Amino acid sequence: MKKVLLAIAVCLSLTNNVHGQQGHELVDGVVSKFQQYFNAGQTDSLYAMMSPRIQQLMPIDKTKAMMEQLHGQMGDLVSYKFSSREGKMTYYKVAFKNTNVLLVASTDDNNKMDVFRFMPDKTEEKKMAEAGASEISITRSGAVIHGTLTMPDLKGKVPVVLVIAGSGPTDRDGNSTMGVTSASYRLLADSLRNAGIACVRYDKRGIGASMAASQSEAEMSFDDMVNDASGFIELLNKDDRFSGVTVAGHSEGSLVGMLAAAKAGAKKYISIAGIADPADKVLKLQLSSQSAEMAKQAGVIMDSLKKGFDVKNVSSDLSILFRPSIQPYMRSWLKYNPQTEIKKLKIPVLLLQGDNDLQVATANARQLKKVMPAAKLVIFKDMTHALKNAGHDKEKNLATYKNADLSLTPGLATAIISFIKK
Repeated sequence: MKKVLLAIAVCLSLTNNVHGQQGHELVDGVVSKFQQYFNAGQTDSLYAMMSPRIQQLMPIDKTKAMMEQLHGQMGDLVSYKFSSREGKMTYYKVAFKNTNVLLVASTDDNNKMDVFRFMPDKTEEKKMAEAGASEISITRSGAVIHGTLTMPDLKGKVPVVLVIAGSGPTDRDGNSTMGVTSASYRLLADSLRNAGIACVRYDKRGIGASMAASQSEAEMSFDDMVNDASGFIELLNKDDRFSGVTVAGHSEGSLVGMLAAAKAGAKKYISIAGIADPADKVLKLQLSSQSAEMAKQAGVIMDSLKKGFDVKNVSSDLSILFRPSIQPYMRSWLKYNPQTEIKKLKIPVLLLQGDNDLQVATANARQLKKVMPAAKLVIFKDMTHALKNAGHDKEKNLATYKNADLSLTPGLATAIISFIKK
């Protein structure tokens, strides 16, 4: 089943762009055509059904490869049944020959596929199968953000940790439609519960159960993620079951977490594999490995965005990264420098980093420690970005992203628990 779920990572909605608000009957027609073309292997017809945005992000050759993989592992699409509608998203129970899944779909104003995502079909009973787990949610500006609260079996007040996911389509468990099935956040919640600590983790806007909270790309803002995290902190601060809120942000969630912790009044803060530099510096460094000229052009564009200007003339090499619709989000993100923001925290801070992390270098944690000497820094020699140990070669490292049965790095949960209980 796990191999099948990797194929379900096929996601025609690579960003959170959603337009249409048609009733599910119109979406039914799109799903029906998808079934027809998918089963017949008519990828050209499938491609014609996609919105211009998706066609730009998913060239025909890549679409064909994805559909062939999906069909090879899951078989024909046998049947589909309307399940529910939440906001702009329509949910269907879908039966393939080899497995049953949940389909989340949405169309643009021209009734073209703009979101078409297959996910594991978790019933509410399965969601609650975790010991001490229950659903929790907040509403921010009309958008509902869904999560899981895991409670220890103890009487009296207990500390609670809010886990904030990293970048991309990462869900509350630490998995994503990009092929990550490590379940790292769920494993951490289990460890915390066993130590008498509650935990809340949630699906970000446009992800998992929070899919309906998607926005058009032009409306997206980094501050929305901060406000969502702040909403959970505020909710937990008012809950008499908890003695205090610790925020734990992983990767991109590190910056989200430090901003939300300051804004909403968290008791403690934990950065796990957090970036130390502002986004423009990180992007320029990444682009410089491809082309010095490209990095230079990107630097000029980002300088303009940081000053609040739109950039209309973008080279074809950078058009995807700096397309007009993403520029408002970029402006909201570029204004923050983690080294500046972490110094604003007047609460205990714990910095955790793996020295076997392919995505975030250990130098980031050391730099955050340098600007905030009072913070406690713990480096784990073999920990990958998936928060699990591996040998120091790329293949073994990447394997930790797909192994939910592999335990968290020894000592990681212990360091977090000790910090919270101190």
